[in-house]
Amino acid sequence: MSCASGERARGAPWPARLATDWRVQLVLAAAALALAVAVGATLGQRRPAPRGSASDVPSTMPEAFPIGDSWRAAAAGDDEAYLGCLTREARDEVAARLARLGREAFRKELRATAEAALGIEWGPPQPAPDGGLRFPVSVLHSDGAEAFDYAVVKVGADWRIRAVARRGREVADPPVTDRVGPPAKEGGDK
Repeated sequence: MSCASGERARGAPWPARLATDWRVQLVLAAAALALAVAVGATLGQRRPAPRGSASDVPSTMPEAFPIGDSWRAAAAGDDEAYLGCLTREARDEVAARLARLGREAFRKELRATAEAALGIEWGPPQPAPDGGLRFPVSVLHSDGAEAFDYAVVKVGADWRIRAVARRGREVADPPVTDRVGPPAKEGGDK
């Protein structure tokens, strides 16, 4: 503050002196910011999530967690985690297969299944007659996609896979692995 303005501020009434003090301006700015944040947080809690938000995406739904978890367990060859994604009935069926193949062969089969998949997509769930949910799942391969229905049910506090039904296979035209770009030259690098 210059000397002339300081002299004017000393003779001014106290509200004018407060308005020119930088410390008071800083406190007022901080209070205004805190008030704006509080109002924004309050309004954000009251407003329902818009349609098509992240909460509507099946991969973010707790009901879909066992689907993703089972594929991650398969990729890791973790038979215990894979079995943990299933209901008791489904686990008994898979455990019989595990006993028939042996632990290492079963793990190898899980890894091979996961490695053959280029991606997994699932759509929104549909109610199932048994009170669970049915997720349409597409497993993408280099030559097309396989369609499955994953039935999930709530067991205690967790969701588990009750059944997996294969719906069919769609062949990609052209296959996903087709080369894109100019053709390779004869005798050169391909």
